[in-house]
Amino acid sequence: MTLLNGKDNAVLRFLAFDNIPVDERKRLIDLGFVPGEELKVLRSVNSGFITVLLKGGKIALDSNSANKILVKEI
Repeated sequence: MTLLNGKDNAVLRFLAFDNIPVDERKRLIDLGFVPGEELKVLRSVNSGFITVLLKGGKIALDSNSANKILVKEI
């Protein structure tokens, strides 16, 4: 499933990126999106953005990016 499908308060494990441009991929890796990392959905798509808690920091992603981040619920 993709991050865009994550429900509020769901705990997810990041798996991989799906067709994200290299520059955006590097930015997301710098933010902590590495395989196996756990994240929590704080607020699902609201005004086109999803907010997640990753490594103690809040990150807002647009729905286009969130739809290319592969995760699984844990």
